[in-house]
Amino acid sequence: MPEGLRLTLPVDRVTRIAELAAAEQECCPFFGFRLHLDGPYLHLEVRAPADGGALLTDLFGSAD
Repeated sequence: MPEGLRLTLPVDRVTRIAELAAAEQECCPFFGFRLHLDGPYLHLEVRAPADGGALLTDLFGSAD
């Protein structure tokens, strides 16, 4: 995803991930978060404006 990233996690982490996304949204409203529940999986999409890619790397690390 060019303007963001997608993580797949166990669904039992949904409460904590939702709390973290809400807290992050308060300080950095330019991030977009989408949680998708799919059986045993939670898919988390995080998007940033074009110039915010470095911030995603700071938060989640490099894809390399």
